[in-house]
Amino acid sequence: MSLLVLLILGIVAAQFIFPVSAGDPGGKERGNVGTVVIATVEGDSHTYGKDSIAAAFEKEGFEVINLGEGVSSERFAEAAKEHEADFVFSSASMSTTMIRQIQIEEQLKNAGIRDKVVTGVGGSLITQEWADRIGADIYASGSEDAVLKAKSALLNSSTQKTHISADENTNCGSCHG
Repeated sequence: MSLLVLLILGIVAAQFIFPVSAGDPGGKERGNVGTVVIATVEGDSHTYGKDSIAAAFEKEGFEVINLGEGVSSERFAEAAKEHEADFVFSSASMSTTMIRQIQIEEQLKNAGIRDKVVTGVGGSLITQEWADRIGADIYASGSEDAVLKAKSALLNSSTQKTHISADENTNCGSCHG
């Protein structure tokens, strides 16, 4: 066989393996997997982790409402309600701003939608212990972890309800620094 014939066969085979669609740069036609509201909490300006998670969600077919940095807990709840979000992810990278993640949980309750959304938390100081303590459904250690756990939550449709109040003592070993 000539080199040209092998090249053409390779291109045809690749089109079957990696179909390309003009409307989808990833090559797969996807509907909206779910809607994610994501932001960095009020008082915090660290966005690298949040932005990488937002990009990973978009790549996987989620609609992402990226509210940016320094977002109040009230704004998280407003956006979740307005966009009928499936997920609310918050990032806090300072010990002084972690409390905002508890307040987001409370604002979602006050808005009457906490039982309708899955909440996720992340940030450089955030741990699974913190997520459990405040009642977040997902602890995301990074972008792949966030997407995997969000997809799993969609499949399982189960969330834990172990919330604490922002007025309660929030001392935990990983909260100070």
